[in-house]
Amino acid sequence: MVLGLAVMLWVAGFDVIYACQDAGFDAKMRLHSLPARFGVARALKMAALCHLGMVAALAAVPSVYEHFGPVYYLGVAAIAVLLIYEHRLVNPDDLTRVNRAFFHVNAVVSIGLLVVGAVDLFL
Repeated sequence: MVLGLAVMLWVAGFDVIYACQDAGFDAKMRLHSLPARFGVARALKMAALCHLGMVAALAAVPSVYEHFGPVYYLGVAAIAVLLIYEHRLVNPDDLTRVNRAFFHVNAVVSIGLLVVGAVDLFL
């Protein structure tokens, strides 16, 4: 459940970032996306809150699955740094780097979490 919460918040956060590119279209078509409803700047803040919750949930995983230890916590810290980088790539006034944030950073986060979890379990 805790890991599922982390994944849900992660996906919600990067989906909001990606949706910022369509804010104008969504507003014009009366779609109810967060960027259309609240504006790109506020939507990006909501995405950051989702990612903060994700990191908190990942940090809580060892409290319910005691097999993870120091390597896992280092991986969670690295993921936090990657998410900070992702949010620095995207700016409400310049969404040209959304694809880098969305595809490249999230690929490293997903593979990184798998590798860190596997390494920690086998040490």
